[in-house]
Amino acid sequence: MSTTKKLFGEAAFYFDVIDTIAPIALNHEYTFIPNELFVEWTKRGKFNPEDVNFILALELIDKAHLAAITALIRAKRWADATCLMYDNNNFVGWAASVRGLLESAGDSVDALLDIPSFLAEHHRAIRRRLAKEENEEANKAFNLYLYPDIEAALDHFVHARWMRTKHNLKAKENAVYVGTLECAIPGVLKLYHQLCAVCHPSKESVEYLYDSNAGHEGRLKLAPTNDAKAIAAICTAYPAALQNAVMMSCNMPLLILRVLHKFGYHPKLEILKKLDWKKIKMGAEIECFLKD
Repeated sequence: MSTTKKLFGEAAFYFDVIDTIAPIALNHEYTFIPNELFVEWTKRGKFNPEDVNFILALELIDKAHLAAITALIRAKRWADATCLMYDNNNFVGWAASVRGLLESAGDSVDALLDIPSFLAEHHRAIRRRLAKEENEEANKAFNLYLYPDIEAALDHFVHARWMRTKHNLKAKENAVYVGTLECAIPGVLKLYHQLCAVCHPSKESVEYLYDSNAGHEGRLKLAPTNDAKAIAAICTAYPAALQNAVMMSCNMPLLILRVLHKFGYHPKLEILKKLDWKKIKMGAEIECFLKD
């Protein structure tokens, strides 16, 4: 059994999907108008309402694509690091990698949870704006300025500077991001704090190196060969944590990419057709939204 399969179980298939997606998706080039320039051009009347709607809609789906792809690549690299440290019996490196994976997964869920359903529910209106269709009634029913939280979530994730409105980009505490995984990984904050303790100067970062059974009470010897045992202890205590962290990292980004196929602006990812969206929470609902 490969290390990837051993550590991540059923979620290991995501990595093949990411490896297939990345070379295709990375061919896309993003263009964002700096906020100051956008405001200046708008005041000068350079843009008519259709142009403004087109720019807002295009930047919205481009930010969603950028966030989805970077989230997937980041998850894959943290998983790669976790496997590498596991194979090299490096407990502190493994703990740091798993900690990074949890933080990354929590960040992705925190920022992207509402994005795929929003894009799917409003895909017709967004497509009208991308086509620069003049429809006063539709414009009243759907105005991208009425959904600042969606753009704010994407901006928060990618730390973009192409802001249309003022938002606070200050990052949250890492534990807040990780806490969003509790529904899928019970006890995740306890696990997270344990990993942090291993990574920081603390008792947990050195005690795994001790052999307290040196033969005499009150004596111990250093035994820097306990890494595999220490890794195994955490895996046993949290058997589904790694698998579920990868699933939580990848499901929202993949759903976003699925919805973005509707707009025709990004590279087609044929492998997405092979995924069973009904197995992903929210997947069936999104498929209903996307029916023309």
